[in-house]
Amino acid sequence: MARKGQVSIQDVIENDEDFENYIIAHANQLICMEVYSEFCGPCLATGNAIRKGKMEIGMDLIAMAKAAADNISALSRFKDKSEPVFLFIVKGKLTRAMFGANGIELCRIIEEELAHMQKEIATGVERPKQEITHLLPEEAKKIEVELKLEEEHRETVERLRVLTLAARKKRVNERMARHVRRMNFIMFWPHCHQAHYDLYEKWDMINIQVGAKETFQLTEEGAKEALYMSDIDPNEACLHALLNGEALVVMFRMYDTDNRDFVKLLRHALYVEIPEPKEDVPPEKQVPPIPAYERYATISKSAREVRRERYEARMQKLREEKEDAERLASEQARLAREAEEERQREEKQRQEEERMARIQAGLPAEPEPVGDEEEMEGEEKEETEATEEPEALEEEKVEEEEEFHSDVSVEGEEYIPPGGLFVPGLYSPPNDLAKANGLAYFYPKMVQENTTIESEHLPPHVLVMFNIDKRHEVQELMAQYADEILATGIFVGDDPNAAEHIAYTIKQYDKMERLRKQLVFFKYVGNTHVDPNFRYVNITHYL
Repeated sequence: MARKGQVSIQDVIENDEDFENYIIAHANQLICMEVYSEFCGPCLATGNAIRKGKMEIGMDLIAMAKAAADNISALSRFKDKSEPVFLFIVKGKLTRAMFGANGIELCRIIEEELAHMQKEIATGVERPKQEITHLLPEEAKKIEVELKLEEEHRETVERLRVLTLAARKKRVNERMARHVRRMNFIMFWPHCHQAHYDLYEKWDMINIQVGAKETFQLTEEGAKEALYMSDIDPNEACLHALLNGEALVVMFRMYDTDNRDFVKLLRHALYVEIPEPKEDVPPEKQVPPIPAYERYATISKSAREVRRERYEARMQKLREEKEDAERLASEQARLAREAEEERQREEKQRQEEERMARIQAGLPAEPEPVGDEEEMEGEEKEETEATEEPEALEEEKVEEEEEFHSDVSVEGEEYIPPGGLFVPGLYSPPNDLAKANGLAYFYPKMVQENTTIESEHLPPHVLVMFNIDKRHEVQELMAQYADEILATGIFVGDDPNAAEHIAYTIKQYDKMERLRKQLVFFKYVGNTHVDPNFRYVNITHYL
């Protein structure tokens, strides 16, 4: 609000009605309208420039106004923004916009816009203008730059988040690996469950025992956990084979007195060791002289080969269905034939009994034949012959097989991964970190018998920063919330992402030689449910 006796240079526009009336009332002037959001108010830094633009540059040719974007629909795109915007309007149309609190630039633009307006009046040629609700080229460019900066910021934050999670996951697995030295696992792909039973003798040879065995239906996220820090290339064919069914995961244990490296032991047995030929087994049944890992690995087939196999499987199924149908029809015919024979036998027996009864009664043994019955029997024979013909046609249709085109994809066809890719049949972790992570994922209860399973995801937390001068006061308060504090440290700088770490504890900091005065902060990261009375300095969410 202006002080008493001071004349306000800018007219205040409060709603849509004021906005429309103001545009009409100043149609012959250049309108310089400051647009702001209510939560931050109009710009104070450009006050002198606005006064100069009105009193010295524009005078009666310019109208100065300020409007809150929250209450005017035509200016809604500027709502909830802290940066001031100056719109230049001529005859109800938008000609230019300036973003930011640059007083010198504002005066320069006022001079240019007044010159353009005078030129239009002198020449009668109007410059291009557009509706106030439409974006100007400089607005569109600014929005594009802002979106690009936001995207870069999101990528930076996401990259930092991923790196932080990866570093913490590594530390968690390093601590856990020390407690599961005598445990390991092998994961068999869904199509290679038989490999576990084929290799059963090997477990006795290397003196290890099966601790648990279970199947898991993995998802893409689960496959990432299972193959954490592995040496397997997770190509499309590999993942498709792994997710296409239940994987068999076998957990092994070493005896308590065994101090061998379990990772190297199992890797050598599966990836390096070549099986020796058995004397009591014929050559054609001998195991190939290659490591087990290579023996059960495959190369993904091409789409043509997969379609050919699917076609042959479908045809085989049709042939089996046809054989089953023929077998059923044959059995039904046999049963019908037996039933007919039984009926004829019973009919013959009945006729014989009637014949004997007629003889005993003194009547002729055979009754006189009736002509109508013979005609009825002839009609029945014709009907049976007519019904047999369509059945024969149906059998011919079943025998026809569809034409096969292996190079043509069919709509709704099941996904076929690319051909020529390596697909393993089994996997054993190559290092202690991969082993610890896999055991915690597949058999958490057994791992918890030896150690606590930590999560790489921190609980919701805040970063609290104090000036180093308050370090001893903070130390007393920290003792009250020891269970809630995740980490502490002493840093130079107040930017969490750029601060330099100089000490872990207050005691370590007190022993340091400080040659120059620095802006030093004591920081701790704690859970979000901290005492609300903890109000020394700003609290910043640290993601």
